[in-house]
Amino acid sequence: MQRFRKILVGVDLSSGDRLAVEDLGATTREAINRAIWLAGESSAELTFFAALDLLAHTLDLLEEEQEQIHHTVRDDATAVLAELVHEAKEAGVAASSRLEFGRSWLEIIKEVLRHGHDLVIVGTRDLSATGRFLMGSTATKLLRKCPCPVWITKPDPDLEEARILVADDLTDVGNTALQIAIDGAQLLSAKVHVVHAVQDGFEQPLTRSGLASEKVDAYREKQRAAVENELQQRLSMTDYRTLSSGVQVHVENGPADIVLLQAIEEYGIDLLVMGTIGRSGIPGMLIGNTAERLLPQVTCSVLAIKPADFVSPITLD
Repeated sequence: MQRFRKILVGVDLSSGDRLAVEDLGATTREAINRAIWLAGESSAELTFFAALDLLAHTLDLLEEEQEQIHHTVRDDATAVLAELVHEAKEAGVAASSRLEFGRSWLEIIKEVLRHGHDLVIVGTRDLSATGRFLMGSTATKLLRKCPCPVWITKPDPDLEEARILVADDLTDVGNTALQIAIDGAQLLSAKVHVVHAVQDGFEQPLTRSGLASEKVDAYREKQRAAVENELQQRLSMTDYRTLSSGVQVHVENGPADIVLLQAIEEYGIDLLVMGTIGRSGIPGMLIGNTAERLLPQVTCSVLAIKPADFVSPITLD
């Protein structure tokens, strides 16, 4: 996380029918707190960004009434953002604010494209009564289409005792996720769990072929050892040895989404760091089979990393 130098935090100012409120929601407040903390630790520039979608609220009003509401809401929103900038500067963070009108996820992506932010931090409204953490529509669209990493935060009071899980699928983006997770663990004094899910298409055919179970087991263990060795090699390229709480490597058999969900529950994970990939030849439209199945079910915060060659489908006018 020390690599991030220009951080944008999405500020959700709406509540019910009101478009700009001073009393921010818990998940938005958490995103703000995380952003100020990370910007301070990384000497990064911080931008508080809000987008107000007035169209649905003023569609039936006269033009003069629309203009009046526009000015009132803009003034209220600007005042809230100014307070956040002041809060950040009091913490020693270089901060500024931006206000736009339009759909939040779209305006955030355009802001990233205009000013080259290298991390977006947002909260999400969808926290269920059972405590299950669900991705809201804005968060999901950012994960799919934003060109830079996106951190979706869940309120967690135990930041100093954080447990990080990094999903390393042995791809380039998985390696980037590993590097970022180690950087983050250094800042948090956190324990890191590195998880790889083995999904082998040869094991079942070998079993059906009549091959002795001992040989199938030997094949499985050989494959596991090879994966563990590669993960250790990738770890050796990081500063993981400096982590006070250490790193634990897990190689498990099964679908990646199931393996990761089980690991999140078993190890009490606070932050999942994982790469996302485009598929179906449509840049930015989908984020990979594993991520599509996994993200609606996670119970922790998520930091999603894009591949180096990712191209957002959003462009500037």
